[in-house]
Amino acid sequence: MTGLNLRLLLDKYNNIYIFTHLRPDGDAIGSSLALGNALRHESKNVRLFCSDEIPSKYSFLPGVEVFQDYFELEEEEGLAFVLDCSDLKRLAHLKDGLKELNMVINIDHHITNEKFGDINIIDSSAASTGEIIYKLLQTNNLEINKEISLCLYVAISSDTGSFKYENTMPKTMEIAGKLLENGVNPSYVSQIIFDEYPLSTISILSYLLSTLQLDETGKIAWMQLTEKVLREYGAKPDQLDGFVNYAKNIIGVEVGVFFYHTEDGETKTGLRSKSVDVAAIAHKFGGGGHIRAAGCSISGKPDDVVKMVLEAIKNGLNEKVV
Repeated sequence: MTGLNLRLLLDKYNNIYIFTHLRPDGDAIGSSLALGNALRHESKNVRLFCSDEIPSKYSFLPGVEVFQDYFELEEEEGLAFVLDCSDLKRLAHLKDGLKELNMVINIDHHITNEKFGDINIIDSSAASTGEIIYKLLQTNNLEINKEISLCLYVAISSDTGSFKYENTMPKTMEIAGKLLENGVNPSYVSQIIFDEYPLSTISILSYLLSTLQLDETGKIAWMQLTEKVLREYGAKPDQLDGFVNYAKNIIGVEVGVFFYHTEDGETKTGLRSKSVDVAAIAHKFGGGGHIRAAGCSISGKPDDVVKMVLEAIKNGLNEKVV
């Protein structure tokens, strides 16, 4: 899946535009920074784009300050990479910028990817997009220095839950080992990404747990939060990452759900499962993701959205993934 001859493209294009999805996670950020760093070492003019603010916990990554939330074409010739993005809607307003570029290379590991690129490098067996970027750099003999290795390690460790999710494969650990050999400190990364939180995050978690509910079977658990309450706690949406797992991790629960009701009438819905294809459930509502981890945004009254999603999950419980 990574047989792309990148050097042929680099001979043709000097201006490189790298895009990733809104509400960026460690994989989106780390993959973008790693590829951007590597291409700058090839003397390319590289720009990085994300429609949302980069979460503060990733501020330690080299080059993270260069992300822009607006697009402006600098030269007539340009090559675009879209990373970790299953569909163009997840680029938000930035998707229009792709129309001005000569070629779009779509690199992703989500099984629901819509293959919107001129070239599509989609590997759903990869634990993360960072894993694909590592192989792409390696097969094209591009530099993977300490800084690039740090970004790739963050990408891979983020999407594997610090290597505890079932998408962690022998090849995942092999790549992680190579990155450690390049000087990455796993303890340092783990502390920042997984173990440290602002006080406001812990306060929000306390509130969320007070909203926890289970259905009559005990197989579905959910929590919900409004944008108004989040603001009252002085927190930001990016601080909610991973909270859905508290619902999923309850003994006997098969699917955990987190509903975030925004003031513009949308409910951002996160789904995590032990045995159910939640990507298929999210896809019904215009979202996507992985079999065990997916999400979607649904317009409507909060109570109606919750009811619809729970009904879809109940139907999905009869179609468990082995």
